[in-house]
Amino acid sequence: MSEQEKRLLYKTSIILNKDTSQMRLNDIIEELVYVIEQKNMNKTAEQIARS
Repeated sequence: MSEQEKRLLYKTSIILNKDTSQMRLNDIIEELVYVIEQKNMNKTAEQIARS
C-alpha cells in the first residue's frame, strides 16, 4: 500500500468515524457524500435560523 493510500485510509476513517480498511471504494464514497450533504444541510438550517 502506498503512502498516499495509507493517508487516504486514515483520513476517511476519521471522517466516517469507523474503520474503512475493509470497505469497498464505492461504499466509502457514498458515505463521504452523505456526510458532506448532512453538513451542507446543517449550514443551510443555521443560515435560515439567523435570518
